[in-house]
Amino acid sequence: MVVIIVAGLLVGNGVTPQLYPVGKNIQETSYHLNAGDLRKQAFNSSTDLLPLMQELLDYSGTIAVTLRKDDIESASHDLSRYASRYHDLQNLVIRLDMNESEIAHFSEDTGKQKDLLSQFVSSSESLKSLEKLEIQYHDENDPDSVTRVRLQGRALKNRIQTLQNQYADVTDSLSARGGSLGVDTSPVRQSRTELDHLTGMVAERQSERDRYTRFAKAGTPFISFLPAQVNVTFQDKVEMYGFISGSQEEYFPVEISIDNVPFLKIVPDEIGEFRSSFKVHNISAGDHVLKARWGTAYSEPSMIHVTPLETKLALKVLPVKGMAAVNLTWLLNARDPVPAVPVTIYQNDQVYDTVLTSQAGTCLVMVPIPEGTFDLFVRSEDPAYPLTPSESQHYTVISDGIQITSVTSSNTSPFQPVMLIVPAILLFAIPAIYFWRKGIVGTRANGFLEESPNNMESNVPVTGQNIPGSWDGDMSISAEAFTEPDGSPRWLYLDLLRVLSGCQEIVISPVMTPREISESIQEDECRTGFTRFITWYERVRYGGCTRPVCTKAMAEAAAAVRELCKGRKDEI
Repeated sequence: MVVIIVAGLLVGNGVTPQLYPVGKNIQETSYHLNAGDLRKQAFNSSTDLLPLMQELLDYSGTIAVTLRKDDIESASHDLSRYASRYHDLQNLVIRLDMNESEIAHFSEDTGKQKDLLSQFVSSSESLKSLEKLEIQYHDENDPDSVTRVRLQGRALKNRIQTLQNQYADVTDSLSARGGSLGVDTSPVRQSRTELDHLTGMVAERQSERDRYTRFAKAGTPFISFLPAQVNVTFQDKVEMYGFISGSQEEYFPVEISIDNVPFLKIVPDEIGEFRSSFKVHNISAGDHVLKARWGTAYSEPSMIHVTPLETKLALKVLPVKGMAAVNLTWLLNARDPVPAVPVTIYQNDQVYDTVLTSQAGTCLVMVPIPEGTFDLFVRSEDPAYPLTPSESQHYTVISDGIQITSVTSSNTSPFQPVMLIVPAILLFAIPAIYFWRKGIVGTRANGFLEESPNNMESNVPVTGQNIPGSWDGDMSISAEAFTEPDGSPRWLYLDLLRVLSGCQEIVISPVMTPREISESIQEDECRTGFTRFITWYERVRYGGCTRPVCTKAMAEAAAAVRELCKGRKDEI
């Protein structure tokens, strides 16, 4: 009856299996009404989301505190990491399909916070730029320019105040949502306090500017301009910034020129600020004049000094197989590899070609060589770049018109036969040392007696008078004999090696281990006895066993080895 009921249920449900791989199209049954949800990737939302949310709040606090301390570079670095983590959270919210959840609103608020913090960093850079421009015009004793720059502070103050109000709203929202979700919101609350403090500093500084600002016609076009670096060299980055004020009949971008040659155009932002940068590349060494123009208004000229870098040019010449040609490869360095700089190829002091280096400072050129002898080298000496001239080593190339027969560098010194002496010594010395350490070449065990405490002769028999302590007739030694500073166990070991060296006709090196010595013993019975002696010897000497049972066992093992050796000598 039960079997019939089960079969009926299966038929009624279309015989669709209830267990299926995730991701396959299946027919939903009354048992699996939410089959589509099972295809989604499973996450533990609290495990994956909460650490990201907490990290974002911590970052916002760090960025605000860093701005308060006027470390804009570190704030920019924190902001880039913050933006990366924000995108991670946003992607996770999308994957979890939480678009209508509280966490989705939290993610939206962090996105707004990211944009506001980015604008705060930019505004903090503007504050520093404004102060530098004021100092510049103060030093040049130009009160009209100082006044114009100070007027820009009002627009900057208004921008920062607007950002602060927007940030306060986002902070309250984040704090409320973050607290309900179980994350610590104290960093984001602290960030609001720090940015409030920053806004107050800007307002106070602007009040000082207003106090010293004379009346100025707001409609008169004016442009201020300043490069951040004055002394630069090749590949250095020059930051530039400034402000415009007043009005003109037409809209104009800011045009930057160097030595009266325009090379860059910048569009100012809503408060009249502009900033950009360029790399020092094809600019000759020496002093240069930078100037900004905005329509009919020109800035005061600013000077930069470009110092040349010392260069090094390395050349490699290799013959092309089967051809009367060579490949020239070179690298131009000036503190770093030098990109996009011309290098001239010379053939017998005649210019063959001029080639630009790659982004890695390298180049590869194939040069055909007719029959004869040629001198090849490369040189970098273009005065349009702030680089000192440099020349590579010379190569002498000989060609028979069909293939290259010889390539010789000027750096190659004549071959010295005396240089064979050192390799020859090493060739014979290294194997000799190796075999000596392995015992194949060495002294017999008699030399070990030089290490004995009393410098005894190798033919002195081992008796009770030789070793301190009592040596009983049954070959037992008292514990005191092996705890004295004269090293009696060591002496017994060395003397036993002398005995083995004589009776087994083996050569024992001073650096051989007990295991290597045991393996060199041919007779099994003697090898077994020596191994037993070593076992007790190491327990006495290194293991600290001073009980009579240990010393007695060691002495008995040594006596057994001597008896075996004595018996073998008698047989011989």
